[in-house]
Amino acid sequence: MAVTEVKVHQDNVRLHATKRCGGAFEPVASVELPEQVEVYRIKGNWGEAVACSEAERERWSEAESTFLAAVSRALEVLYRAHGGRGATFDLEKGTGAWNTIPAPRHWPGWKQRAVERSEAAQRAFLAEVQRATEAYRPVREEIDRRLAEQRAVRQAAELARAREAQQRRALLEEVAAQRVWLYEVGEEAADGAEDGAAEGDGPVRVRIFRADLLPAAADPGAADPGSADPAAPSQEPLTASELEKDLYALARAQKAAGIVLRWDDAARAAVEEECLARGVRVTFAQWWREMARHGWSVRHDDPQPIPPSPPGSGPRPSFGGTGMGGTGGFTGGHSYGGFGGY
Repeated sequence: MAVTEVKVHQDNVRLHATKRCGGAFEPVASVELPEQVEVYRIKGNWGEAVACSEAERERWSEAESTFLAAVSRALEVLYRAHGGRGATFDLEKGTGAWNTIPAPRHWPGWKQRAVERSEAAQRAFLAEVQRATEAYRPVREEIDRRLAEQRAVRQAAELARAREAQQRRALLEEVAAQRVWLYEVGEEAADGAEDGAAEGDGPVRVRIFRADLLPAAADPGAADPGSADPAAPSQEPLTASELEKDLYALARAQKAAGIVLRWDDAARAAVEEECLARGVRVTFAQWWREMARHGWSVRHDDPQPIPPSPPGSGPRPSFGGTGMGGTGGFTGGHSYGGFGGY
């Protein structure tokens, strides 16, 4: 059986039975006319997609037409029973033509006759609508079930994706929570200045590495004489969130000149390996941008801070979902002297 897809939407079709009968309508306490009927529209191009066979689509469409045609005819009978002439109603298309029915002439005994005639017409109309509704009920319930089944499948898939994303996030945060990150701030780079600019006008360069994987470039032999040895830092290593907070504070402090971050290759590779060991294949740049609170651009896999957003723009989710607080503002205490030969 070939499976197709059709869009359906539930429509509440207004009847306006009382209005159509005009001044000849007499309310009856024991008769409550329906204000609307519910039907699934099959022939339109909008609504919720539902899988079905071609035979089912045709059967649903035919049931829609039959149901609304029956109610339309019942409306016409009700209208004529109240003295109307020449009315046509098409609830499927939403069209119709009728004249306003005036109130009956006040002849002797007119009120009793008008009430009796209106009540009989209303009861007949109500019975016809109920018969049409009952005939249409199996199709409406069938579509209800089909839609409910599809919604349940979609909801289960969405929950599975949400759980997967949550688990993935937790694994990435495990890597981010490690206290392994160090950095050193170099002098303003003269070679980064434009021609004619004074030395020191270039951006501040920052080397970032891991305490458990000291890069060869941070070899104390490559540092300037008298500089501190980054292999033996005087400060505790940072988590990734604390590192980001310090780097952004430095970026704000150096807004005029700017900063250039250089991430150690071994440190980047270690992050990717640790994520992969947890079952998450991700590049270092992807990991950093997913974990970071602020905006970062990526050039050659080297995350660089984007200038702070205007006030009121709101932060992105922080590392570990716990915010960036707890480490204080940026201080020079995490700069390990010299520039390690950078």
